[in-house]
Amino acid sequence: CSRGVGKIYLCAVCLLVHHMVAPLDQAAPHATLEQDQRDAATATENSGRDHGAADIADADPGEAIGAPGSAPSVTSRISVQKVCSLVGKFNKFKRDLVEEIGFGGMLGIQMLAKLNLKFSAWLMERVDVESSTLKIDEQRVLQIQDHDVQKVFSLPCGTRSICPDTTEPSEACKEFMRASAYLSKGAHSLKAAEAYLLRDDINADSSKVQIDCFKIAFVIFVVGHLLAPSTKHDYITIDFWAALNDISQVKEFNWCAYVLEHLNRAVGKLKTDIRNRNITVHLVGCHLFLQVFYLDNLDLGPLSKTKDHLPRISLFDYESVKKMIEVITSNVDGDTSFAGASVRPLPFKFAYRQYVLSQNDRIVFSSVAEHMQWSCTCSYFLSLPV
Repeated sequence: CSRGVGKIYLCAVCLLVHHMVAPLDQAAPHATLEQDQRDAATATENSGRDHGAADIADADPGEAIGAPGSAPSVTSRISVQKVCSLVGKFNKFKRDLVEEIGFGGMLGIQMLAKLNLKFSAWLMERVDVESSTLKIDEQRVLQIQDHDVQKVFSLPCGTRSICPDTTEPSEACKEFMRASAYLSKGAHSLKAAEAYLLRDDINADSSKVQIDCFKIAFVIFVVGHLLAPSTKHDYITIDFWAALNDISQVKEFNWCAYVLEHLNRAVGKLKTDIRNRNITVHLVGCHLFLQVFYLDNLDLGPLSKTKDHLPRISLFDYESVKKMIEVITSNVDGDTSFAGASVRPLPFKFAYRQYVLSQNDRIVFSSVAEHMQWSCTCSYFLSLPV
């Protein structure tokens, strides 16, 4: 009798799970904001014009929001081109120095001549900062965590938090500040960091302080141009001096959490700009991460990237990203959506811990495998005789 009651209980649980966890590919893509807000926060890809960040020095070309003169424009100072151009000039010695501090993932980024800012804004609108999720629709919600940034960029994901610090700077930090001041730029200048990185006298005969300065300059450069870009031209707010003070310990800090923290701030800024109907919307933060993370989690058939390679960013070249975005784009009655694909199925060796599969009282699965294991367990118990 108790076994029969147990089986009935399991049946009820499985029916509840089946009801709450809808198949991911059944959800129809739909817009989440009113038309005027969407126009104010995204770029018009079909205009055939290269707008957006193209008019901003040191930024990659983007695309404008709506028709010129009729809607706010969107810009971004993120510049993959700057990073790729710089590391392309590094010799083996300098590349090895980058690897030593755990930022080797930056060396494999492919040249992205232009970023689809409309796509970035669409993704940012759908980020829920409180729950750290990317909500595509009611049935598809992707969890975003520190290790997701690590998979995309292979950044250090240590146990120490990065926070502003007023402790006495190290000799290397002081030397970098002096070198930057000599260039009349200051330590917060991205051009000063670039100038130091391109010095010909950084080699095996360089002093330890010079080597440390090179490493400090590289972190400042990639943070300012890619990992946490701001709206400032050429300058960056260095709120991570504490992580650079002893550059030999830079890998002990959680740079992935730092990237997400700034991205979350950027999401809040974007949503505020939308509400205020600003004439110009500036995308800050690493919205490139959102593009790669989202596309990498979609089932795009032959366009999907190989499953066993890290960092993921190294697989995303300009042409393939463009094709992937085209496949998922739909336009109904003037509403542009990028939700035209189902989530990538197993097996996926480096699957992101991504699935939050319910709407109200959520049942959370940390991976697709966990979801499938639960389903198989329910099926097994239901097959037992009474």
